[in-house]
Amino acid sequence: MNATIRRLLLVVFFCANLVAAQSSAKQYECIQLRVVGVCIWIVCTPFGCDIEVKLKIGHFNPDVMVTVINPQGVDRVEDPKRIDTFNRNHNNLIHQDALAVGHPLTGRIYCPSNTTAASPYFSAQLDIPSWRWGGLDALHPASWVPGLREIGNWPLNRWGHIYPRTGWTIQYAQPKAAAVVAHRVGDIITRDGQPHVYRSILGEPVFVEDNKLTWSPGSLIENSNEEGWWQPTSPKMEQCLLFGENDTLALRGWGGGRVSKTGDYVHALWRPYACCEIDDGALVVIDFMPFPTPVITH
Repeated sequence: MNATIRRLLLVVFFCANLVAAQSSAKQYECIQLRVVGVCIWIVCTPFGCDIEVKLKIGHFNPDVMVTVINPQGVDRVEDPKRIDTFNRNHNNLIHQDALAVGHPLTGRIYCPSNTTAASPYFSAQLDIPSWRWGGLDALHPASWVPGLREIGNWPLNRWGHIYPRTGWTIQYAQPKAAAVVAHRVGDIITRDGQPHVYRSILGEPVFVEDNKLTWSPGSLIENSNEEGWWQPTSPKMEQCLLFGENDTLALRGWGGGRVSKTGDYVHALWRPYACCEIDDGALVVIDFMPFPTPVITH
């Protein structure tokens, strides 16, 4: 028993030092692998207690690939029926379709995922009433209150609004318009009961798969990686980032070097999971830190 306790204390001491080392450096790779705690499994009998200690691992999983398609080509279109309450140039108005499917590497890193590779979760062609015309999203306060649910920081650095979650954007930079549309798709599929045709990837808060106890992420939020962030994969493969970066002083702007010749864009949505291996007995979970750490925001 004493030897088991000493081993447990050594594991805790090692992990605590590892956490301190990890938190001292800002790492922005997509996976953000961390030791976030330990799972202690305890089995007691009249002859004593047996303790097994499993590391609790946190990392981001690539859950879905969101493809943003411009069915009208790369040129902007003007729709006189579309009302722009901000009175901006309608030449920046564009409609894009989108498709979300399970990422080929989902659940293949360490922790299981709430998605299945190649499985469809959203198609704009099946969601035409809401994706084209707004549907019930138009009744949401964020659809008509400026600054509510915005990507970027309203009013000085405004990429676009989340609501209504349609394919229409008013954005002069084509890569930003595609990013707004991708985030709208992510916003829909990471929630239950939305007025759209889709399959939710929200999942249970805690589930068991592949002999691992897994903690799921929550619903996607803008301007933070707390529940997920994005990896541009086409037309240019990059590391993960947040949409909404303030590029007002940049020479080329955020869209510089990211323009697609075909008007199509692909973004991978990575979401944070934590898990530990299952063993026999009662469970005690000790968290060394929340995950993700650090939380990155705009």
